[in-house]
Amino acid sequence: MMSNILKNNYLRFVILAGRCLASTGNNVNIGDQMKILNDNKQYKKVLELFDAFNENNIDKCSNWIVIQALKACTQINDVQHGLKIHNLISSRLKHDPYVLPSLIHFYMQCGDINRAQLLFETSTKKTLPMYGAMMKGYIKNNLPKKVIDLFNEIKDPDRVIIILLFNACAQLGTNEELNLCGDVTSAKSLFDRSSKKTISMYGAMMKGFIINNSSKQAIDLFNEIKDPNETIITLFFNACAQLGTEKELILLKSISSKISNSFYSNSYVVTSLIDAFMKCGDVTSAKALFDRSTKKALSMYGAMMKGLTINDQEEEAIGMFNEIHLDELHRENHSGKQKKLLSEMNTDRFEANIIVYLCLLKALTKLGMLEKAQSFVQQIPSYFLTDHRIGSALIHMWGKVGSVDKAKRIFDKISQPDHIGWTAMINSYGLNGMGDEAVKLFHQMPKESIDHLTYICVLNACSHSGLVDVARSIFNNIQTKTEIIYTTMIDCLSRAAAFEEAQKLIGEFERDHAPAVSVY
Repeated sequence: MMSNILKNNYLRFVILAGRCLASTGNNVNIGDQMKILNDNKQYKKVLELFDAFNENNIDKCSNWIVIQALKACTQINDVQHGLKIHNLISSRLKHDPYVLPSLIHFYMQCGDINRAQLLFETSTKKTLPMYGAMMKGYIKNNLPKKVIDLFNEIKDPDRVIIILLFNACAQLGTNEELNLCGDVTSAKSLFDRSSKKTISMYGAMMKGFIINNSSKQAIDLFNEIKDPNETIITLFFNACAQLGTEKELILLKSISSKISNSFYSNSYVVTSLIDAFMKCGDVTSAKALFDRSTKKALSMYGAMMKGLTINDQEEEAIGMFNEIHLDELHRENHSGKQKKLLSEMNTDRFEANIIVYLCLLKALTKLGMLEKAQSFVQQIPSYFLTDHRIGSALIHMWGKVGSVDKAKRIFDKISQPDHIGWTAMINSYGLNGMGDEAVKLFHQMPKESIDHLTYICVLNACSHSGLVDVARSIFNNIQTKTEIIYTTMIDCLSRAAAFEEAQKLIGEFERDHAPAVSVY
């Protein structure tokens, strides 16, 4: 308590001193005062000092002051203030390699990729910090391929640049895309050549392996690390969860018994361990870990609910939802207060709520009881229903319990459905024997949104409604046919007693693939 009082008094002194310095034009000290305020997350106060100093001293405004001001703008997403600073210093930017990284970072974090790119491209001297700001910005804005393109321009990358490359490779969703930077093996080769491997580099490499379904390699990498931090431990648990075998369960129990007790105060670590236990089929260990956790985060409830559902304990998962002490947002009835609470809720908290509701809907879907579904859906606040993931899960649930009209109403409320929403609605029609409606919706779906799961759902819908000719037409137009797509089409032909054609299709599949039990 006393330390907080002293800290607050010190910050008041810093602000007062800063204003005095601003009026005298003391360039060096004002920058230092701004840094102190930034370090203490007093971002608005930083900008107040900058404005006070800037009134009469723009010509004396050092790079250090500008960098601190831009940092504050970035932290609170103050676009207008950032633009104002940019305009004030625009004349010296082209040849200034020091301020540019901060300005590029500001625009990237605010989502203005075009301005950031323009600054970078027009700069006469591109430095590693500028490349780093661009690469970090592309990762933030889900453009990992551009990170790889930039990396290829750099002659002598440092450790920061290499870590950013690994993070970009980790963000790429498939091995095919990863070939753009030389696939996972080449990323590992680059990692192996690094003489000084930091913990961040290990983390980025492990993450890349996990995202590309190479968790065994992530675990092998983990075994090289002498002193893993909480992030590395979490990634290790995630890798074990992805594999989910008895071998990984033994590893989980061994490592979790050796890590520092302080790690268990980190909800991310505990959540990932619960998830790993559940995916390895050890519900008892997951429950024991959850029960002995003194501070239960929403993410931990979500992991428990999800795990219970995948282990066929849907009733327990739904029961756990009733135990959750959701924040005031969940219980508030007045729309004005709801909006206020929502705006105050941080992203992590909002995401945790979403995950809990998704886990609830998954359990209800698997249970398949209409009355129970109706009862619980009424408890979901309306502002969460605007989330695409919640909408898609509701469509799937209503379809599974036989309430197609409700599924369609949810679908119609989504202004721009993503591929999951479209596919969920097609599947809902298929589950309820409405093949014609499923096919009609499939043909309305944007071509770029169609994926292998969409094909499986529409072919299933055709199969259950006897639309063999339509299924043939759709199947023949699929460019890349997976094993499951072949299996679904073979099932459709078999249901229609077209056994000879089904046998031919099995032969076609086996010309390019190893024999698979699923197609028989």
